[in-house]
Amino acid sequence: MLKKVLNVVNYIFGSLFNLALAVTIVVIAYTATIWAFDFGQYMMTTDDTEYRSLEEIVVEIPDGASGIEIARILREYELIDNEWLFYLNSVLNGSANHFLTGLSFNLDTGMSESMIMYQLQRIPEGLQADGTRIVVVEGLTNWQIAELASTLGHFTATEFLYELEEGLFSHAFLRDIEERPNRLEGFLFPNTYYLPQNPTPRDLISRMLDHFGEVFTGEMIERMEELGEALGRELTIEDIITIASIIEREAVVHSERPIVAAIIYNRLAAGMPLEMITTVVYATNTRVDMLTPADFQINSPYNTFNRQGLPIGPISNPGLNAIEAALHPADVNYLFKVVNNHEARSHFFTADREAYEAAQIRYSVGADEEDEQED
Repeated sequence: MLKKVLNVVNYIFGSLFNLALAVTIVVIAYTATIWAFDFGQYMMTTDDTEYRSLEEIVVEIPDGASGIEIARILREYELIDNEWLFYLNSVLNGSANHFLTGLSFNLDTGMSESMIMYQLQRIPEGLQADGTRIVVVEGLTNWQIAELASTLGHFTATEFLYELEEGLFSHAFLRDIEERPNRLEGFLFPNTYYLPQNPTPRDLISRMLDHFGEVFTGEMIERMEELGEALGRELTIEDIITIASIIEREAVVHSERPIVAAIIYNRLAAGMPLEMITTVVYATNTRVDMLTPADFQINSPYNTFNRQGLPIGPISNPGLNAIEAALHPADVNYLFKVVNNHEARSHFFTADREAYEAAQIRYSVGADEEDEQED
């Protein structure tokens, strides 16, 4: 009897294995066929790229368009050569999930694919809000959202900020947040919002807080508690959102976000200052390229260069990807990061200070050489 049961089990597992193998072969064959088809088209198409002058092209992305549909549109405009490779790249670096749709973008034929991906995730200038529909992208501060919301034409940025500071909101996740300036920073969840006619600031703020409450689930709270136990420190929702807000601003490449999260936790555990540049940007209300050495010494609870621990609160309003990264840091021992590709804004990571200092020199020199070549 036992032998029959084992035979049945072996037969079932053997069938499942054969099925999985067959599916894998079909997927590989399909992918290879698509690639070969695109490559054949490319080889048979006259390449006049080097003779084509740079020109600006207005590209309209239909509302709800998928990543591959967007790639196909870009290829039709001759902004990219291969839609499948563009789409695969956008999936691997996390961009595909954040392309904005229902908008028109000003792109030009000289843009790299990474720059096109970057532009497709940013609200086009002059098309920030329309009537009662507003698109709030990840990583904006409360002040930036106020400016954006004011373009609706129904209230001013000052009125929006006043409601943020003085309005009373009863959402459960706000009860344990400490009183501080910009108290709701980090909790205005990025999304597309449709508002009633003649909306007030509260109409938008309430919807954004409601959506945060929907996104930050009970499972996330359980994961937060598990992570706190594993790290040997108590974590709050405010801690997670503060970490996520830093990740959102520090890591453009989505696949790097769990690694940046790990660096933050590793530095906290080691008693090291976080030394995250975007916290100084927030503290000084300036741009990265305008920071001076004195800015890194500014006396601010948000400055992570001259104080240990997390900043007093979030420095932006992070999206789901950054929150997930804060809850699921990579299992690495890295403590340092250096930008190693200024166009893609990717990083070199290490746990060794000497390697970090060498990388700073290496990649800063590389950046200078690239600038000289461009000039």
